[in-house]
Order: sequence, then structure tokens, then C-alpha cells
Amino acid sequence: MSSYFSSLYVHIPFCMKKCRYCSFYSVKWSEEAEQVFIKSILREMELCSELPHLFETIYVGGGTPSSMSPKTLERLLNSLLTNFRFARELEFSIEINPATVDLEKINIMRDFGINRISIGVQSFNDEELRFLGRLHSSKSAIDTIELVMRSGFENISIDLMYAIPFQTVESWMNSLRMATSLKISHVSIYELTLEENTLLFKDIYSGKVSLPHEKDIVQMYLSGTEFLQSKELIKYEISNFAKKGFECRHNNNYWQRKPYLGIGPSAHSFNGKERFHNPSDLLKYSAILKYNSLPHILDYRVDEKESLKERLFLGLRTKDGVVLDSECLLNLFRAFEEENLLKIVGKRVFLTDKGMIISNELFAEALLHIENCPVCRQE
Repeated sequence: MSSYFSSLYVHIPFCMKKCRYCSFYSVKWSEEAEQVFIKSILREMELCSELPHLFETIYVGGGTPSSMSPKTLERLLNSLLTNFRFARELEFSIEINPATVDLEKINIMRDFGINRISIGVQSFNDEELRFLGRLHSSKSAIDTIELVMRSGFENISIDLMYAIPFQTVESWMNSLRMATSLKISHVSIYELTLEENTLLFKDIYSGKVSLPHEKDIVQMYLSGTEFLQSKELIKYEISNFAKKGFECRHNNNYWQRKPYLGIGPSAHSFNGKERFHNPSDLLKYSAILKYNSLPHILDYRVDEKESLKERLFLGLRTKDGVVLDSECLLNLFRAFEEENLLKIVGKRVFLTDKGMIISNELFAEALLHIENCPVCRQE
């Protein structure tokens, strides 16, 4: 494994409004908070510039990166390009929200070398958008996509969400039809998951609203997968579809367990031996950096057992699957193969579409097996 960081993740912790399903760390945008943040992250970049790195990919996410003012966006991007070293073919991504982006910000992104835009659409159905707490409409999402295209960007991704309360299979398919009609090169489809400490979690468990029936959720995934593939979007990971050559290299680096550095409050990192993160608190994050110290908090050290778990969990998400030398694990998976949940070719294991629907259950059973099996630990 590489001894240097090959990917950089930058967490922008601002949102204009918290969506009712979101558990990612964010705070409400204000000029004061933005100034605290930019001063701190510029210092973090200076300190991190001394770490061994050669970045193949940068991903600016959040939160809502496009909620920053144009001036702060320029300062951030300029510091990134000034402090770090990059591979010749750099993939430089940023997330934007239709409600907080305009032509001025898009031009800044293009001028600083960003070459991949990820747009948080979630749905092309206005009722679903209102339920989720999104600030944009279907029309503004379409207008944003077209604006980005006219500005010269070809590598454009959108996020869409299924299993939304009140959503039907037909309304979900309508969102996918709209996405493909716009000739998007990358589509990520995410099942709405319940996260504690969110408004949606409280509403579901109080009985105020309910999720779609499980059979409908399964149908949404299977029908969506079949439809996107019919439009020449290749499924290269459980939730990600792309035209050939437009796969997200940054995410592929995560799934291949290449070392990555995270900067900004709540950002996570992996150096090949340890996983660590920054505080999920803007003020705590800022306070540590005032003393010229990196705000790294150790999660755990990656020993051989953890490495096997990670290779399994991350590798099985992708179309390439994972190669296993453990005969014990292969025997476990042969039982799943009989149920058409996965395929085994030699020592390489792949999830089927059916297996991808219940991937979390499969992962949990496999990880528990590794934890308790003395044979796996010795192989």
C-alpha cells in the first residue's frame, strides 16, 4: 500500500437549512462562521502540506460547498492549489446545491481547475423535495444542470434518493427518466436511511409518517438499476452508475483502500495504518488549530483482522468484487451463492443485484464471522 496520501477530502460544514434526513455534520451558514472556518482550514492546509502526499483526486463536499461566498470559495481553492502537490491527471470534484449556486461561483470553480461537479438533486418531484426539506425545486435543479453544462463542464454527477415517504415506484422512475434525458454522465442512487438525531427519524418512530413498503423499495432499486443500465450507465458500485470513463476516481480510491487525507471539521482520514478524524465541531476544530496543531483524533489502528474486514466491506460494494485467500470465508460465501446473492469465480467474489439489495445484512454476517472465527484470523 502507498505510503503517501493519494486523495484529499475537504469538508465544508455549512448549510442554509438542515434537511430532515441528514446526519452529516453541518452548521447554519453565517458570515461570522464562514470567517472562523476559512481562517482555520487555511491553517490546516499549511500544516498538512508537510505530510507525504501526491493527490490524484480532490473532493470538496459537505455540508454545502456552494453556500460559501464567492470570495471565500476563491480563497479556499487558491490555498488548495498553493499548498499541495498533484498528479498530472487530477480529478477535482465539488458538490453544489441548486439553491446556493450561480454563474459567478460556477465560473470560479472552472477557473480554479475543478473538472467534476456533483449536484445534490435528490428528486425531480417537487412534493418529494419539499418533504425532504430541500430548498430547490425540480425546475431549479434542471436549470442548474443546464447552466453547469453551458459553462463547459462535461463530468457531471447527480444524486437521487429512493424510499422517500409517499414516493411511488412510478415517481422514482420519473426522476430517473428526467436524469437520463438531461444526458448526465454519472448518477448516484441512495436509499433513504434513518439516522438518529434527525427530524425524519423522530417522525418515523412517532408514527407521523412511514416509509414505503419493503417490496416497493426493492422494486425501486431493481427497476432503477435496470433502467440506468439500459441507458449505457454502467453500475460500478452498489449505488453508482456512470458512462464509460466517468466513474468517480475519488470514490474508487476509497473502495480500494488507498490512503486519503480529510481536512475541515468532521473530515475523516486513512493513512494505511490508522483511521482518524477531525472534531465534528467548528469551534473545537478552530481552537486546536490556533495552537498550530493538527486536530486529528484516532479512531483505530488497522491490524490484519481490520484490514480483512475493510477489504471485504469495501470491495464487495464494487463491480470488481474482492479477491479472498481465506478458504474459510469462501466456504461461508458458497452458501450465499446457492441463494443467488453472490457469485464466486476462482477466489473473486461478486455481489449479484439481489445480493446488493441486502448487502448490509450480508456484510454484517461476514464481519461477525471474521470476528469470531479463529481460522480466518490465522489464514
